[in-house]
Amino acid sequence: MYKQNIPELESARTYGILGIILQFVGTGANILTNGLGFIISIIGLILLFLSLKSISNYYGNQKPFKYMLYSLISGIVLGTISAIVIILLLLPVAFTTTTGPPNAISRISVSAIGMIFLTLFLVVMAVLVSVIFEYLAYNSVYELTGIDDFHTGALLLLIGVILTVILVGIILILIGIILLIISFNKLPTEAKPVVIDQDAAQNQGDGMI
Repeated sequence: MYKQNIPELESARTYGILGIILQFVGTGANILTNGLGFIISIIGLILLFLSLKSISNYYGNQKPFKYMLYSLISGIVLGTISAIVIILLLLPVAFTTTTGPPNAISRISVSAIGMIFLTLFLVVMAVLVSVIFEYLAYNSVYELTGIDDFHTGALLLLIGVILTVILVGIILILIGIILLIISFNKLPTEAKPVVIDQDAAQNQGDGMI
């Protein structure tokens, strides 16, 4: 295991730890406040992007940053599609409820159950796809740095999201978050240094003479 200072990863460690914490705090604050939690989560997300960008630049591999970007884009796109589909489904229901006969209203109440399940399915799919890309981002950091906790923490987050319908899912998510914080804290001292090919560097130097 490597034990050395890597100055280029110091900022990545700081941004990563703060980003994970702010995202967790922001999610909880969304329940208690209007808007403040969302702002905190956005700040945390920006810090995470800065962290993964620093790691990607240091190792010359953009996979961690790109996967995190895909996570954000897929969440926005699928979330927007879900919202549009839900609105299109609700419009006929609202119109029939206000203008339709009683028997039509009773049929609508039955179909409302199906709409609830469809809504939940769309939301779950949007979250799941986003989390899969997030898992790939952190797993890419593990592959570059050799810090196992990135892989384990990301895997627990993914499994936890899938199992959120039961209590164990929430517990797994919390453990995953803790492991990711620990992982970012290990960056400067336990991350693999960039390996320089001495032969290639020598050949390049000879070619410039």
